[in-house]
Amino acid sequence: MKKKALYLIIPLLIIVLLLAGFGLYGYIVAKSFMPNLSILQQTTNELKEAFQKQDLILAKAKTTQLAKEVDDFNNKYQKHAWISFIPLIGNYTKDGQSALNASKYLVKSLDTLIVSVEPYADLLGFATSATGEAKTKSPQPQTIEDRIVFMAQTLDKISPDLDKVAIDMEEAQKELNKINVNRYPESIRGKAVRSKIVSVKSAVSESASLLSQAKPLIKLLPELLGNPNAKTYMILFQNDAELRPTGGFMTAYAFLKVTKGRIEPLASYDIYDLDSRFNKKVPAHPAIKKYLNETYLNLRNINMSPDYKVSMDEFYKYYRDIPGLPKPDGIIAIDTRFPVEILKVIGPIGVGGWGNFGPQNDPRCDCPQVVYALEEIADRPGSTIRAGRKAVLGPLMHSMMANAMGSPKHTWPKLLNVVLNSIKEKHLIFYFLEDNSQKIAEDFNAAGRIRDYSGDYLHINDANLGGAKTDMFLSREVEQEIVSENGVVTKTVSISYNNPRKGDNCNLEAGALCLNGVYRDYIRLYVPKGSKLLSVVGSEVKEQVSEEFNKTVFEAFFTMRPQSQSKIVFKYELPALELSTYKLLIQKQPGLPSIKHNILFNGNQITVDLLEDKEIVLN
Repeated sequence: MKKKALYLIIPLLIIVLLLAGFGLYGYIVAKSFMPNLSILQQTTNELKEAFQKQDLILAKAKTTQLAKEVDDFNNKYQKHAWISFIPLIGNYTKDGQSALNASKYLVKSLDTLIVSVEPYADLLGFATSATGEAKTKSPQPQTIEDRIVFMAQTLDKISPDLDKVAIDMEEAQKELNKINVNRYPESIRGKAVRSKIVSVKSAVSESASLLSQAKPLIKLLPELLGNPNAKTYMILFQNDAELRPTGGFMTAYAFLKVTKGRIEPLASYDIYDLDSRFNKKVPAHPAIKKYLNETYLNLRNINMSPDYKVSMDEFYKYYRDIPGLPKPDGIIAIDTRFPVEILKVIGPIGVGGWGNFGPQNDPRCDCPQVVYALEEIADRPGSTIRAGRKAVLGPLMHSMMANAMGSPKHTWPKLLNVVLNSIKEKHLIFYFLEDNSQKIAEDFNAAGRIRDYSGDYLHINDANLGGAKTDMFLSREVEQEIVSENGVVTKTVSISYNNPRKGDNCNLEAGALCLNGVYRDYIRLYVPKGSKLLSVVGSEVKEQVSEEFNKTVFEAFFTMRPQSQSKIVFKYELPALELSTYKLLIQKQPGLPSIKHNILFNGNQITVDLLEDKEIVLN
């Protein structure tokens, strides 16, 4: 019996000793890799610093250095590759090899990308010479307009390089996907381990996703910039001080012609001028009829769908039948925040016949001066009303563009960032008549669409119907309380509104500028289809439930006086969703600033500042 026990124990002891030996060997090998990892970490930090300093020469050199160091590390690693066949320890060795393989692909993609963007370095704010200037093989363009023309004529040449970058990014992602993060501890000696691995994987995944979205946009940009064929765009001004579903009340519009990158402002009009030419009797949207008492449709009130494409499809259907107007290739919506941010970069400007406009604070409204000036031009009552007074948009855009195009080089990347941030934050939205262009805008999330989503979803949409320009003074805050019990998820969404400012004299006979009045808000919540409304608190009318965009919609209405606060609370039950990992997409309404969302999930709270559409994963 003892012999049989020995026959069992001795092999087990041998296995344990072998594993211990391999483990000790693995530990020693891992320790030997530490100098290589330190060198890689240092070079990576220097590469990041080069990008922060916008030094493309140094970034390029550091990328080459990093590629060599990764190769050196990989050669050293291969000498111990046989460890991958050992149980348990081998899994970590394989993960290390996957990380190295991913690093090689990422460094290669970065090198290709640097070479690709080098001709446009100055526009992006990068220096590519010892003197801090960008260098190109062709004569140096001297203005931002010249640079845009150059970009329109040459940008399509980098598409093959982007394809190479995309392939390398995909290969890197495949290698990282082989790493099982669950076999790593949360931390070692107080240093985070698992979260760092997750962070790297997420960063690569997000970068690959961004590249896949940007690739078709970059390929399309020359065409959008009028190369080879000129394009005409309608610029639609949405006044976010009077919030509407797609971003604001449609106040004015202007036209731009773009020919091979050169921008030529055309005519500018008041939106009421358009309505005076619209002679069809089309029933108004039910909410417009109910809360503004308008029986028939006015084009200025047509953007009642929160989906910009749906609103513009309807707008253009009627617009195209009005004689004497240009037929645009696209309709680009802007709100007041776009000119404010542009003026912050280029400084105050003068507009002939209209006055001066700047980004500085105006104490009359505690808002940017350009915003107050536009409101005063458009809305102050007077004994004589200036014809087409809301048509200031065209002259303002013309002056802003002229100043921006002649701006010094150090402002170019700032102007580019204004455009990109305005798209991301939905202060600049695109609608194209051509299907391919529209699809690319949608893929880039630049088209103001209500998106499909398989998890939990929330879009809060306010429409100021007859409440003056009160959105200038309102602040909002949202609380989402999510409780999951026995497979049933109940949500309570509370939206708080605060207007601390004294009201204006809105009596027309007083002749005063009425900005802050009684707020009249038609509010809709878009939630997952099949959600069951349990209660609404704070609405002054009977709540309505409907369906749109494959969502369930809850409708309500309330009013609020200046120097007061209000809250409206929706409680509902979610339908059966795949929520093994709780995912929530919150879509921001265009025209709004950042809104704080306090999310309480089964007693745990997180806070999100909603500047853009955001997907949140809750555990």
